[in-house]
Amino acid sequence: MDVKYVSRIHALPLELRMKLGELPYQYGMRASTKRDKAIEALNDSGIEWTEIGTGTNRFIFRYDSYAFKLALDEEGMADNMQEWAICDMLKDVAYANEISRRGHLLVASYCPAFTSFTEMNFYQHEIIQILKRWTDEGFLLGDVGLVSENYANWGLQNGKPVCIDYGYIFPSSVDLFGCVCGSHRMVPLNQTYSEYKCMDCQRRYTDRDLRSRISTEQRLQLFNNVKGVEMHSVEEMHECNEKYLINEQRTAGVPTKWETIYSIISKEHFSRGLDDFNE
Repeated sequence: MDVKYVSRIHALPLELRMKLGELPYQYGMRASTKRDKAIEALNDSGIEWTEIGTGTNRFIFRYDSYAFKLALDEEGMADNMQEWAICDMLKDVAYANEISRRGHLLVASYCPAFTSFTEMNFYQHEIIQILKRWTDEGFLLGDVGLVSENYANWGLQNGKPVCIDYGYIFPSSVDLFGCVCGSHRMVPLNQTYSEYKCMDCQRRYTDRDLRSRISTEQRLQLFNNVKGVEMHSVEEMHECNEKYLINEQRTAGVPTKWETIYSIISKEHFSRGLDDFNE
């Protein structure tokens, strides 16, 4: 069945896309300066947008009810690619719907971030259950543990906690868990899921110690293994497996009441459009 896809990235003015796409390659320019240039470009574009925040490697703004994650450097592009590649493996995350081919921009479902560690702790039980499940499934958890510096990496979706910044969660297919003693029996140190220990020599590692072993090439390989629907305009018709359609639309046979595709993407989590700033 063919359904209509709508690209949120292509919906941005072309001049704005070009200006934003240049920023990750402005070497020698501070992240704060790139943020200012992004804000200037957004203001000049005439679109209605809202600033969400700025991380170490990315600037995030809200447009058309979505969170747009703009990479400020190559690490930010890797973060975007990582979230794109891994979101289908995880539950309880803000879903990555669309990405530029080189990772300049990622479009994700918008979920308001927690504003404090105190607010995060209100949902401590639910978050620990999510972190435990991810660990049991073999993931290395980076920057998402239940510690104060990570509260803004979590937020709420329909009243439930979800991870909104998961660029440093890695699947078990990436070999990261080796200790200097030679053992690979690494387990979380406690229920904060921010540290690991070796079961043989008891040496401790922070999640950042482990993730520092991951090369950019390994992260890009994860991205290259994930397929999406490549788009070249704002609206296009593409084939969609009927299993991703809600029941009433499957019965009707055609998505007659959908003016945009994002309702499918955000609810059914099936495929994302792939765009390129240079096209």
